[in-house]
Amino acid sequence: MLDSFSKLLNGEQPEKIVWTADISYWIAARQQDGTADPSWKTEEGYLRLHAELGIMPYYYYDKFWVADPVYDDTIFLNTISNGNLSERVLETPFGTLREESAFMPESCCHGITQHMVTTPEDMDVLLYILEHRKLRPTNLDNYRSRTEMWKPYNGIPCLAMPRSPLSALCYEWIGIQNLVYLFMDCSDKIKKAMRLLEEQEEPILTAVCELAPSLVHFPDNLSSDNLTSYYDDYMREGHQRRIERLHASGVKCAVHLDGTVKGLLPKLTDCGFDAIEALTPQPGGDLPVSEMRNVADNEKVILWGGVPGIMFAPSYTWQNMKSHVEHVIDCWEGQPFILGVADQVPPDGDIEMVRKISELIKKAR
Repeated sequence: MLDSFSKLLNGEQPEKIVWTADISYWIAARQQDGTADPSWKTEEGYLRLHAELGIMPYYYYDKFWVADPVYDDTIFLNTISNGNLSERVLETPFGTLREESAFMPESCCHGITQHMVTTPEDMDVLLYILEHRKLRPTNLDNYRSRTEMWKPYNGIPCLAMPRSPLSALCYEWIGIQNLVYLFMDCSDKIKKAMRLLEEQEEPILTAVCELAPSLVHFPDNLSSDNLTSYYDDYMREGHQRRIERLHASGVKCAVHLDGTVKGLLPKLTDCGFDAIEALTPQPGGDLPVSEMRNVADNEKVILWGGVPGIMFAPSYTWQNMKSHVEHVIDCWEGQPFILGVADQVPPDGDIEMVRKISELIKKAR
């Protein structure tokens, strides 16, 4: 499967259908309910589980990010936990920012209940923080040895660039609703924050280009519902600058689009991405599989996804899933695509469906 993955990245016809599934969320739920195999916490145990399920290992979040934030000694970070509630506090001489989140055992996930930045005054504090922060490369020194470890399992470990500035503000600092209001109240401060974030990417981009992995991920967690109207003005140029540098070093680029698809898919393909990952079709998304290639308006871009995570959960049956996967293959056959879960197998997902899909695609090509 890894050979076919490499051929896809090089624009060649693969011999096999590449099948990926992010099972990290499902594993976390099994760890929570006490049924997880302890070996899954190790990298090799994680790889063995993928081999047993017949999927190409790719997602591994313990060593996912290629950048660590480093603050100077005027900024103090403190994390406070109280049961399922937690706070992250950044104290500065200029003011304090506080993020609140809650863990929801029913869905085995965290949700932010209050973002750090909600007001123009908070933006002033954020600008101070960014001016006293830098990004340090990480998870790159041992990447070559890790790729060798992954090869026997027909996988390749993914690397995640820092989120693009607008996405970083949305997901790490402000939230989409607050961002909309702050664009109206103090757009100059938002733009300055994005400039600072882009400047901080420079040593990371340089380090990744020097390493020259075959593929990097832009983990921007995009959804057309949220950012389509902002894309041309606030994301396109930054994406293009990154892609041009990475392509010049022989690095292919994938971007994570796991929400609604219609608005952003053509913009991302036009921007130069080699793969659009976690494409979620109906019933989870806003487009049927059969329309995605036409909407992408690009015959060379790799469509990656097609299997909604919701279909692994009750009350979907294997027959529902089988019919859907066969339909995806029929629609995308003869074009560059990677069959993938969009975007994760859920906590209550039937993991046996992953194995059955693996058997199904062996017969499809």
